[in-house]
Amino acid sequence: MIIKDWKNMFSSMLYFLKLIFVRKDYDVTFVSSAYFNRGDKGENLLLKPMINSCKKHKLKYIVFEDTDLKGLYDNFNRSSEALPFDFISLIQIILRKFFNLFFIKPELESELYKREYKISKIIKRLFFNKFRSDVYITLLFNNVTLWRSINPDACVVDYQHGIIFDGHDRYVKDGQPPMIKLSNNIVTMVYGDTFKNILINNDKSNFYNDKNVIKVGLNKSNNPQKNLSKTNKNILFTLQITPDEAYKDVNENYIKIVEELIAKNAEFLSSNDYKIILRHHPRYSSKHCPTINCKYGFVDFDNITPIAELLDSVHLHMTFNSTSAFEASEIGLPTIFIGMFKEMSPNEIFLNQYSYPLRDYVVNEYKDLENILKKLSKESAYNNCCNDVYIWSKDLYSNFDEIVFENFLLEKTNIRNSNHGRKTYQK
Repeated sequence: MIIKDWKNMFSSMLYFLKLIFVRKDYDVTFVSSAYFNRGDKGENLLLKPMINSCKKHKLKYIVFEDTDLKGLYDNFNRSSEALPFDFISLIQIILRKFFNLFFIKPELESELYKREYKISKIIKRLFFNKFRSDVYITLLFNNVTLWRSINPDACVVDYQHGIIFDGHDRYVKDGQPPMIKLSNNIVTMVYGDTFKNILINNDKSNFYNDKNVIKVGLNKSNNPQKNLSKTNKNILFTLQITPDEAYKDVNENYIKIVEELIAKNAEFLSSNDYKIILRHHPRYSSKHCPTINCKYGFVDFDNITPIAELLDSVHLHMTFNSTSAFEASEIGLPTIFIGMFKEMSPNEIFLNQYSYPLRDYVVNEYKDLENILKKLSKESAYNNCCNDVYIWSKDLYSNFDEIVFENFLLEKTNIRNSNHGRKTYQK
């Protein structure tokens, strides 16, 4: 393994070595990965309103920022406010290799959890004996076993990123939550009622309930429904190619379908003045991902313009199963889903579980795209689709509820602070 960012590794190492000797107490610890830094100057937009709440109530907080040490996501800026977690990540990698070499390599979920639990105990003794936090708020439940090991009585939160559905092994699958959430007694914060209901209604273990699944919403612009121009024939196609090594074959098949879809509809798209704007996934890396070959005059790439601005500038949105369909629906922009790729089919999640209203506008064969575009060329059909998706979006993404979040936070920190007799103060 080649470490790309030695500067952040050194500052991270310095902090955690000092932590062996110096006590650190926090009210709230935020834990994220660098590839969530998608705002201006690398700002983490998901955590921004939560951090602002800490500042408002003068709570002491820290932000730990993890990253991929190989540099797969080096196109994301590191946050100037966050403390790099790189050194601890490196120790974890070394310990995992040690356990895999001298013990049986874990394959079952229970075995993986036991390994992480043992590693977390070791790291706690080495670096975190003098560290304490009342609340941990993580994205993708980053290192929750470590935080639970450090502070068994703390409140550990997983804040939703992306989509939640029945069958998602990080949320609920086969009627059960993942062992890591169950064993660590994780609180889940979600964007809207649809996601909350999916967790509670599909969990046969009754782990998820109204007390530990909290709708706090999402930091987003409260945009009204747009008056989308029928004469605009721009289509935003959000892609989902990422540098994850486990998805190498998936990426190759994905690209093949995208290229074929555009090629087989090229004559129709060109002669009818359509323009396809291809937008890569935020984690896409030109160094580590395969490329799409679509050299047509009506096809452009745009990875610079903010996604919200792109959605405002187009007539339609197209994807396999990207969460950008949610953002599009919030302004009444219809999404054409592509259903030809089993691994990324929208059928189970968007159509069955989320009940996306445009069930007749899914591309299941290459030529379906032409037929769908012909239907949507009629103003009445297009306007009906815009209204339907706008109404549908309301139960999915709620605006960030500052009152709900702050009441939760103050309750947890006040309980801990009263037990330990210390006052909170700003970072």
